[in-house]
Amino acid sequence: MTAAARIVAAGGPASLSRFRGALVGAVLGDCLGGDFEGAEDVPLDRVLQHLQDDTRGDGTLQYSDDTAMLRCVAQSLLNRAGFDEQDMARRFAKEYSLAPGRGYGAGVIQVLKKLASPQLSDVYQPARAQFGGRGSFGNGGAMRAAPFALAFKNPAEVKRCSRLGATLTHSCAIGYNGAVLQALAVHLSLQGVLATPQEFINKLISEMEEVENDETARSDARALNESEFPFCTRLHKVKEMVERNSVSIEEVISELGNGIAALHSVPTAIFCVMHCLEPREGLPEQYGGFERTIAYSLALGGDTDTIACMAGAIAGAHYGVDSVPQTWQRCCEGAVEADSLAEHLHNMYHRTPSDGDGVSVSSSNEKRSHSSTQQPKQTD
Repeated sequence: MTAAARIVAAGGPASLSRFRGALVGAVLGDCLGGDFEGAEDVPLDRVLQHLQDDTRGDGTLQYSDDTAMLRCVAQSLLNRAGFDEQDMARRFAKEYSLAPGRGYGAGVIQVLKKLASPQLSDVYQPARAQFGGRGSFGNGGAMRAAPFALAFKNPAEVKRCSRLGATLTHSCAIGYNGAVLQALAVHLSLQGVLATPQEFINKLISEMEEVENDETARSDARALNESEFPFCTRLHKVKEMVERNSVSIEEVISELGNGIAALHSVPTAIFCVMHCLEPREGLPEQYGGFERTIAYSLALGGDTDTIACMAGAIAGAHYGVDSVPQTWQRCCEGAVEADSLAEHLHNMYHRTPSDGDGVSVSSSNEKRSHSSTQQPKQTD
């Protein structure tokens, strides 16, 4: 399929099909990836058997904290007609209290319990206090970032609000900048930019150069023994690997990672989407790009539900909802609600002026101290 044909198939930039594909794709990646989470070795034939299982009933595969929090983001943005940190924090806390068994990491559970306190005035404080004041660099902010790209036309607002939304639980720059990168990737995909892969990756690099050109971000990167522009470094690696004829799964894991840190998973998800734009050896010929992306994400092992959730959002925004198999949608819990939320976000997006999107933001997170330089052990 040509690039032009791919755009038509997805309904054009910012079409309803792309919005539905993004949120449904995220939920399906989460649900389908759950069975392989934490696995070190995932044979491709096992992945394909899992994806081709037609015996599952409606909603058989349950979603994790990834979808639970993504739903909260979408619902808050719709309810408040923009970003409201107090509302979003309350929704996170309530969602956790109603269904604590969704696989939340130990670190974020501490934050969510504090966010539930009616006496809490600064909703950013619990995340700032984590890991000796270093904050979390996990991918929990990134996994739920897609709705920010569906709520705002202006990329500056996408960046600002995805950053603040992530900072409610992840106050380390590598954690919240991972969310910014994920939101930008979905934003560009919604616009049809992924039809020209070189332009897509170059725009991401350019945007992240600006995002990471910040003293707090540099300080956090140094404290973790990373380069001063860690996501840009990874994106350059993604660009180089996409241009290669052959890349092994072992190389992807070694060079990009497949873990719970944002730096080791968001660029990986982007690579999965770009690598699977064309047919790949070992994947069924009848698979479209969305199906290839999910299958490849699962074959990497590691944090499969989150990587597939993020890759599914980007790929779904590119290919549109018609590319997502109905059999997958039926067996995944939350797919119907995701479809509905996407439609409401699409209506909100097209009602909002492209400049000066109305948002409610807090400046309480702009300054914080760095009391520890030791890299903490973290969960998402």
